[in-house]
Amino acid sequence: MFWPNSIRRRWMLTFAVLVVTTFVLAAVGMLALINTRAAVQGFDEEILPSVAKSLALAERVAHLAASAPYVTEATIPSKLTQERAELQLRQNEVEQLAKELPLARESTSGMPQLLASLKDSIAALIETKRQDLFHREDARAQLYALGQLQRDAEANELSMARRQRIDVLVLTLQAALSAANEEDLESLRQNYAQRERAAGGDLPTSIASHAQSIFLLRARQLESEDRKVFLLASIRFLSDELTAAVNRHVSTISADVASRRDLVGVAARSGLTAVAATFLVACIALAIGFLTLRGALQGLGKVTSSMTSLAEGSDRSEPLESGRGREIDALIDAFEVFRANSLEMRRMAQDIAEKKTLLQTVFDNINDGLSVFDAEGRLVTWNPQYVALLRLPQEAVREGVPISELQKKMPPLAQEAPDLSGFEALNWPRQLHALDVDLQFQDGRVLSIRSQPMPDGGFVTLYNDTSERRALELQVRQTQKMDVLGQLTGGVAHDFNNLLAAIISNLQLLQGQPDLPEAAQRFARRALQASERGASLTMRLLAFARRQPLQRESLEVDRILEDLRELLEHSVGHGVSVKLDLQAGGTHVFVDGGQLENAILNLALNGAAAMPRGGVLEIRTRLPVQQNAVDRVEITVSDTGHGMPQHVLERIFEPFFSTRKSEGSGLGLSIIYGFIRQSGGDIQAQSVADVGTSFHITLPVATAQPTRADKPLGTVRPLDGLLTLLVDDDVDVRESTRDLLEMQGAEVVAVETAATALMLLREERFDVLLSDVGLGTDEDGLSLMREVERLCPNLPILLMSGLPSDLLARRYGVPPATRVLRKPFMDWELTEAVRSVLSVRG
Repeated sequence: MFWPNSIRRRWMLTFAVLVVTTFVLAAVGMLALINTRAAVQGFDEEILPSVAKSLALAERVAHLAASAPYVTEATIPSKLTQERAELQLRQNEVEQLAKELPLARESTSGMPQLLASLKDSIAALIETKRQDLFHREDARAQLYALGQLQRDAEANELSMARRQRIDVLVLTLQAALSAANEEDLESLRQNYAQRERAAGGDLPTSIASHAQSIFLLRARQLESEDRKVFLLASIRFLSDELTAAVNRHVSTISADVASRRDLVGVAARSGLTAVAATFLVACIALAIGFLTLRGALQGLGKVTSSMTSLAEGSDRSEPLESGRGREIDALIDAFEVFRANSLEMRRMAQDIAEKKTLLQTVFDNINDGLSVFDAEGRLVTWNPQYVALLRLPQEAVREGVPISELQKKMPPLAQEAPDLSGFEALNWPRQLHALDVDLQFQDGRVLSIRSQPMPDGGFVTLYNDTSERRALELQVRQTQKMDVLGQLTGGVAHDFNNLLAAIISNLQLLQGQPDLPEAAQRFARRALQASERGASLTMRLLAFARRQPLQRESLEVDRILEDLRELLEHSVGHGVSVKLDLQAGGTHVFVDGGQLENAILNLALNGAAAMPRGGVLEIRTRLPVQQNAVDRVEITVSDTGHGMPQHVLERIFEPFFSTRKSEGSGLGLSIIYGFIRQSGGDIQAQSVADVGTSFHITLPVATAQPTRADKPLGTVRPLDGLLTLLVDDDVDVRESTRDLLEMQGAEVVAVETAATALMLLREERFDVLLSDVGLGTDEDGLSLMREVERLCPNLPILLMSGLPSDLLARRYGVPPATRVLRKPFMDWELTEAVRSVLSVRG
């Protein structure tokens, strides 16, 4: 076909424009798609994995810091080993995550140094606790050595003055092993030195070496306690610093996200602008060559239609057909590439939106409350836990609300909270630096608040409810204290009961002498009464340590309280006046006397604690008349202290509830409540702020039991001719008990060991066997009883001990139902016990 020159030139010009336009369109589209894909690809490859690892690292660091205090609570090496293994496992997880986080590998971030410091602090804490366990074992060994020193002094029959000097020095050293601080320890050291100088050289040579070891050991224990507190604080600090570093990393990532989002927008706009401009040029060229290039224009029209459909968001356009010429085919191919890249970019954008939704879901469902305020103190964002933990009205929480308005609707803080004038005192510091503080509310909850300022002003805050964890920590610590106190009290009670047994027995023997002068009788009677009070004091100690079973008996209420007067006045301290108004008139109640005394003493100490500036503690007894009959006794313990608010008064009998942060177990009033209720009584409390508190105890009246009149020894001989085998390793108790039995008419063979007793039983026939449970060697009275039951099945056996029932069961396996004569005992108790076992065996 022959075309005119003008048409040929027009066709060539149109063709050239079309070619140039096609290449420009393809190049611009591909460049825009490549830039967009590169910007979007970073989200999947860098940003989202880094965010996930950052959150995981922050969580592992928090768990690691929360687990560290449990190391200090281990009481045995196996428990320490278990806690150390768990800590090392968590630490390995933190280090593994840190290696995968780019920030943690950069020395400029400070995170490698923080991780190394955290690892060193944890290792030091474990080592300190291990040394602490060794120190405890050393302390127990020193206590045993001191006890042995006393026993050696008794066995060597030293003079009374020398034994007293040794006992005083031993008691001073025992007190040093439980000194609460360095000042108390130094005071005891000086006290010991003065007494040692006063004693001169009249002391065993070994006591000086024990003293030096004990003071050094206790000093190391106190130093270890201080170091554990310091290491725990260091671990918490390093944990917070690591969390802060992770937060900074997340902030950097957020800025990177915003930057990449802007880059994607710029790339998209640039691509659209270039495509639009190229499309306009192509339209002009097509208009010029429309008549000569109808077919080309039709193909270009299809390309335009598909591009329009793609621009409108449709991804369902049919593929364009080729075969319309090389130029149009090239344009179609370029457009197909552009469309494929555009659809891929849309899919990436959808993935980013879904992952953003996932992050928002995590934000809304974490256990901690979270809030963000801007530089002007207006609420920017929050999660549901923020509203729930601070107990805010839903309608009051909205975007832009000032923080001061929200704080007015928060629950009031407790009086025991940190020295803050209110929530407002936290607002300004949080704008400047990180803040970590615990707030206690009047309802008893404790919130841990960790706040971090933001670079552009404002602050982000995490809120965590630590009430339950703190209550459990206090409960565990108090349980450990009570267990140690029980073990110490049980051991002291055993030794003291043996001493009292020898003293009481010899005093009764002295009273039984027919030619004893009246003055000597009076002196012996006073000494015996003092010894009986010592035995009663031992029973109180065992009851306080919860190692004495309930022993109900008929007791006169007013007499019990009158006997407690001296102990109460000594316990409440100076500044508190004790007033007794006893109007029960000899009425008896059927209760455990030791438990009742412990309850009254506990209430008195609580009242004294409520009167730090002094006041009056009054104890009254009354007989309320109901329906013309007196069937109850009312005991009232009142103080003039600061009183309690109603919400505290409602919870005082709950187990583990305490208004003191670190003092007491929170079990005192709940134990009193349980004891009173088990005794058939009731307890109520009334309190008025700034006026005082009163506890009203009511107990059922019991029929008064006649008291036993002491009968002097020698008037009756109920054990005449009874051949008795006595086994006791304590020479004083053995000799005095033998004398008591002989003055009752018994014929006694007294030996020290179980082996000697068995040898005698094989050679001679006895009427009864009386043996101590603890024989001071590998032997014990229970094993002797079992062997005797095998050799002499019909021989009556009576065991005796100064230990409480639970320690007898734990140390020697004595069944609870076994009859055991408790030391110290009176002569009539010994006689009745012997006659009782004789009657059982027939």
